[in-house]
Amino acid sequence: MIAIVKAQFNSHITDLLEAGCEDYLMDKALPYTKFECPGAVETVVYAKKLIDTGKYESIIVIGAIIKGDTDHYEYVCQYVTNGISQLSALHSTPIIFGILTVQNEELAYERAAIDRMNKGKEFAETAAFMIEAFKKLG
Repeated sequence: MIAIVKAQFNSHITDLLEAGCEDYLMDKALPYTKFECPGAVETVVYAKKLIDTGKYESIIVIGAIIKGDTDHYEYVCQYVTNGISQLSALHSTPIIFGILTVQNEELAYERAAIDRMNKGKEFAETAAFMIEAFKKLG
C-alpha cells in the first residue's frame, strides 16, 4: 500500500500533481490511500506518523513551494528537505520527495500540468520502483 500526503497550500498545483500520481497508480493497479495536510512543512511529520503505523510500503509527499518576496521560501525548502532526508535515513520506508521548489508560478505549472511534464506521475513511478527494489532485497 502506498500513502500519498498532499499539502493543501498551493492546491492549484498540488491537485494536478496528485492527479498525475493517481493516474499512474490506478493504471498499474497499485493500492494507495490519500491524506492531506495544510502545507509542505506538515508533510514531514505526517510522513513520520504514517511510517510509524507500519502500513505503507512507500510514502509520496506532494507539495509546492513557490518563491515569493521574503526569505520564507528558503526556510520552508530547507526544513522540508532536511526533514524528509532525516526520515529517509532513519527509516526503511521509501519516502518519495514530491515537493516542487520553484522560482515562480509558471515553473510550478509547467511541472504539474497533466498535458505537460506532470511530475506526479514520476513520483508514483518512483514509489513503485522502490517497493519492487526493496522486495528483491528481502
